[in-house]
Amino acid sequence: MPYPVLTGAVLIEANGAALNNAGQDQGTRADNAVVIKQIRVGRLRYPYVSGQAWRRWWREVLYEDFGWTPSEVIREKKSAYTKGDPIQFEEDDLFGYMAARKKDKEKGSGGTYRRISPLKNSLLISVIPNVIERDFGHFSRNLPPDADIIPFESEHYTTYLQGVFTLSLADVGRFEVGEMKDLSGDMADKYGDSLIDSDGLLQMPLEERIRRVKEVLLALERLRYGARLARNLSDVAPVVVLVGFLDGGNAPFQRLFETDVNRESVTLNLDRLKSVLTDYKGRLLKGEENNKSLFFGYRPTVLLNEKEVLKTFEDEELFCKCIEVSGTPREAIESAVGLVDEVFEKFVG
Repeated sequence: MPYPVLTGAVLIEANGAALNNAGQDQGTRADNAVVIKQIRVGRLRYPYVSGQAWRRWWREVLYEDFGWTPSEVIREKKSAYTKGDPIQFEEDDLFGYMAARKKDKEKGSGGTYRRISPLKNSLLISVIPNVIERDFGHFSRNLPPDADIIPFESEHYTTYLQGVFTLSLADVGRFEVGEMKDLSGDMADKYGDSLIDSDGLLQMPLEERIRRVKEVLLALERLRYGARLARNLSDVAPVVVLVGFLDGGNAPFQRLFETDVNRESVTLNLDRLKSVLTDYKGRLLKGEENNKSLFFGYRPTVLLNEKEVLKTFEDEELFCKCIEVSGTPREAIESAVGLVDEVFEKFVG
């Protein structure tokens, strides 16, 4: 049996941004100095956006643009969890949960239920190292003439962030019942008439599962939000995407983007991509009419080796059999969306 996943790599252009902060830095000249999140590799520092922040942006777009209703959050003394209702709330289905409800022995309800997120994503990590800059500022607006200004420091960067994601298509809208599984028995009974029993698993109607997958993918093209946007406004919608379908749970398009020798521009590593396609070519899931499995979209002038990439995708047999150059990132994502129905019909069921 195939294990069909939607997977992709994205490149985001962060321009004078501070998208995800790590809190106060106690060792600086200003008392209120805020630093961004970063990874250190030797002397190199790479700013990054946490996977949690990326997922938050994704959720917010789904709420605002696609009408998803946020799942109710229950706050207890030492924990917080969502409603844990993946039938009513799409985000509980796609993003997973751990719902620890107090047990009621008389009613036979409560207990701990968890859903492993079908949608998984990496950090968004800078391709270019050592791009973090300190910004010194002060608050002096409308203060009395004899009042001291209030100094503060922050950090920002201009770089490209790369990340990957996978979405397990077979797990969307499909649930196990029981303690430490997706659904409690009482919730399964509540929605029993709207769910289909399939080999011991309860699943939603096919059209609803497909709708949720399509909207998650479409939301990626509309990605927005991030920290400090009032004075560090940056567009976080992807400027380059490679997205498509394969049999397997891996996210193989890791670290496809790298810097040039001067560490100033970004290139697509064609040798690495060729190696991945060589290993995965037998596991790429294709449609009948559109026999490509992967869709590539880009903003012109972003990739330093753009001409080489386009020529390689057109001329080399391995690339042109697997990858369709769809145009812009939005067009590539929409091309993938157009294949969702057929992938479900052929490989998910």
